[in-house]
Amino acid sequence: MSTGADEQVSAILPLSLLEALRNLDRPVEDGLDELSREVVSKRLGLNPTVSAQIARYHYLTRMSRTLPVREVRPVFQLVDRHADAGRRAARYAARSLPLGWRVLIGGPSTLGQRVGGGRACLLAARLLGVDLKVGRLKAEAELVRPGPMTTAPEGGACAFVAASLSELLRLLAGFEGAMIHSECRAHGAERCRWSADRVLPEVSY
Repeated sequence: MSTGADEQVSAILPLSLLEALRNLDRPVEDGLDELSREVVSKRLGLNPTVSAQIARYHYLTRMSRTLPVREVRPVFQLVDRHADAGRRAARYAARSLPLGWRVLIGGPSTLGQRVGGGRACLLAARLLGVDLKVGRLKAEAELVRPGPMTTAPEGGACAFVAASLSELLRLLAGFEGAMIHSECRAHGAERCRWSADRVLPEVSY
């Protein structure tokens, strides 16, 4: 599987990671303004350089631009807030769909869920390099194009992917259910795989 320097990934990935970092590094509103300013100056997520990069990635995301893997890898190595970042990435990806798709998917109908599942599979492939398959009661996923995920801290990339997939399925396919990391390359498996069972509403008789 190619992971060369010329491989491109969505700007959504570094944007979501750095926004998660900034969100967790914001000071608590506790009235200690002087102390907060001192602490803020030392927090990575509120560093002016990070803020500038977030603004740049926002622009690139709005323009549907991609970045070379070599630029995104250091961001994965830097950030360890992967679950929150994964959910953010999924939301950005879902909002990138044309309005017509979002209206169709937004309904509770079986058709909407089926179409939404198809869109989730497409976005998972484009954004994460994941082969996602969505059935009526089960979803299965496999990482086939690792890209920047290969250099994330151990377990971090897996948490990012699991959170992204869960949120994509929830937003687009009405699929409530956590993605379980059933096989992991870090633990000797050939590839990383996830699966989830759809949580069905209880029926009262």
